[in-house]
Amino acid sequence: MSFIDKWKDYMVSINVSNDVDKVIKLLDVVRLKQLPFATSLAINNAAKKVKESQQKEMRDVFDRPNQFTLNSLFIKPATKQNLTALVGLKDTAFKGTPAAKYLASEISGGERRLKGHEVALRSAGILPAGMFAVPGEAAQMDSYGNMERRQIVQILSYFRSNKDVGVTSNSTDKTMGRLKKATNTRRGVVYFVGSPGDGSLPIGIWQRTYSGLGVALRPILIFVDGASYEPIYDFKFVAENTVSKEFANEFYSAWNEAERTAR
Repeated sequence: MSFIDKWKDYMVSINVSNDVDKVIKLLDVVRLKQLPFATSLAINNAAKKVKESQQKEMRDVFDRPNQFTLNSLFIKPATKQNLTALVGLKDTAFKGTPAAKYLASEISGGERRLKGHEVALRSAGILPAGMFAVPGEAAQMDSYGNMERRQIVQILSYFRSNKDVGVTSNSTDKTMGRLKKATNTRRGVVYFVGSPGDGSLPIGIWQRTYSGLGVALRPILIFVDGASYEPIYDFKFVAENTVSKEFANEFYSAWNEAERTAR
């Protein structure tokens, strides 16, 4: 299976050969030499408009998408020899899950993919099969509505399930004992997995804190059954609609540029 076949739902090819064929019939030999340059320029400018439209759509359909998501779009530009540009979602990432994977359920529907910390918790036998981990009351959230990475690392380290690149060690018994001990400036903290009390509270990862005011119990992550999602991000429609609206103007501008710079 080729790269394009594998990720075809998350990219669009911009090829306007039919439009260009109509133009060719109207050109003389001299001006015909400028056609590949003008066409490739127009296609690449249209591709940039497609990328901008996709980023606008992300902001419209997602709640505060972060820069990692907004910057996950790539353009493979057209050339004079290959009059096709490719706009798509990156399928690789140096760290974390690539956009083509974690946006798959938003584009095509189906079950949400496990996030990195969910994979680690499941591998450690903490997160039951078929369940997902959603932020609880005590989860620390960033400005994009995602759980703070620092807290995720602390949780994974506490349960000795942290396998992230760059993390050299998980919590030791000594570290956990020090974390539990309250001081004048810091509450003592213990994490545990389960359903507290008589089982009426949801199963998940809970935080028990100790201070001069007593003991408090709050959920960090709640384990929920997997769910199927309806597609809400029509990647191909956004791309094709943008090309349909923008290419004619881009070609007109590119053709004027080609004639102005012709040698």
